[in-house]
Amino acid sequence: MTKGTVSSQSVAKNVPGMPAAEKQLATPRESIGMPTPSTKAIVKLRPKRLLSERVFALQQIVPLVILAVVMFYEVTSNLIFENRVNPVLFALETLTFGIMGPAFAWVTLNWVAREIRQRERAEGEADELNAMMQEMHHRIKNNLQTVADLLILEMSRNPRPEVQESLRDSITRIKSIAASHEILSVDSVGLTDITELSRRVIETTRRSMLRPDQHIQVVVKGSDIYLGSKQATAFSLVLNELVSNAIEHGFRERTDGNIEVELDWDGADIWVRVQDNGTGLPDGFDLKTSRGLGLQIARTLVEKDLGGKLALTSDGDGTTAWVLFQRGVALTNKE
Repeated sequence: MTKGTVSSQSVAKNVPGMPAAEKQLATPRESIGMPTPSTKAIVKLRPKRLLSERVFALQQIVPLVILAVVMFYEVTSNLIFENRVNPVLFALETLTFGIMGPAFAWVTLNWVAREIRQRERAEGEADELNAMMQEMHHRIKNNLQTVADLLILEMSRNPRPEVQESLRDSITRIKSIAASHEILSVDSVGLTDITELSRRVIETTRRSMLRPDQHIQVVVKGSDIYLGSKQATAFSLVLNELVSNAIEHGFRERTDGNIEVELDWDGADIWVRVQDNGTGLPDGFDLKTSRGLGLQIARTLVEKDLGGKLALTSDGDGTTAWVLFQRGVALTNKE
């Protein structure tokens, strides 16, 4: 080391109050056994060879192998062992197995390799589209969550009950849409399991709607049912409105209760039942003339976006909401 040069190790040791761990990090790499960039082994990751590339390689090898085997047979049988063979038969054997055989193998393997390559390209494009769509849904979910957080801040600044109630309803609707995009960001493109979506939407609604002294249990029943993204988003909003309406009106003066959500399907139609044991519907209630914003939103979404029907019934001990609609792009499994 020259006279005017100061090492990093000496500087680290002379810094007062510097932790021992940081002093150790400040020492030269060789002293603590860390490899320097000049001594690191450069490892090149070789990409995995595609099946089409392997078939193309066989296309070059197999015809030569066939030709070599045929020529070896002809030479050993006719020249070395001097078997008496009809010249015409010899010519036919050479032409068939020595020329046409390798040519047929080359053409066949070339066709197989091209078909495999086309399928690999299609699968690669599908994977890229899947990743792009999932990233898009993930960003939409994050943006919706940001909007909900901003509304929460606005709600905390305004003490008026009517404003807080309106903002709270808007927040739950936004989070319901965000829950749908969250599932779409991790599942197959365009398909959402609405049973799992129901659990997430209901949990979000329950947390935002319940008072500290309330204990409302919500149960979701049903098998996995997959819908397209548009129908799934509309369904999440409908379910949010029905559960919010049950908590807000059915359990306004109660501290405990139960809400049961059941989903069923018959291959084409989907039934959704939302039943609570609250106070029930008021006398003379008519869904068509109801002025409640939540029920108006639910009815509009069911009739226009889902193409179904919404009905509310009450037997004096709670309310039951029925939703019936046709499946659009839906699957019973992820085939």
